[in-house]
Amino acid sequence: RSSDLLGEPNQNEALSVDARQELDLRIGCAFTRFQTKYFQGKYGNLDSSLISFGPCQTPTLGFCVERHDKIQSFKPESYWVLQTKVSRDKDHSLTLDWDRVRVFDREIAQMYLNITKMTREAEVESVSKTDRKST
Repeated sequence: RSSDLLGEPNQNEALSVDARQELDLRIGCAFTRFQTKYFQGKYGNLDSSLISFGPCQTPTLGFCVERHDKIQSFKPESYWVLQTKVSRDKDHSLTLDWDRVRVFDREIAQMYLNITKMTREAEVESVSKTDRKST
């Protein structure tokens, strides 16, 4: 569908892309050289054979630092999982997984457990089959 709407490229936009690439290259080369020379020998444990700079590296580094900070400040929370084992007889049983997977409130988990323990019949809403790798 997009190919039906093709038109002539905008000359000014094309030239601005070329200019941005040229600037990125020149700024990156100049600033890489500057900071490599500046930081050489300033910090003993810094491997300063080359300290690269590129305009695209700054936001990317920001994303990496933000993710690292989230990982470092992570506080695990307790949660509960409801798994029900049903059986037709002693030789045939099936473990059912809860669609909700986990709940973070112990009282709510206990309530669901109590409801499940009191229930003697269940209705199958859907069935899916997965192949499990043998270990």
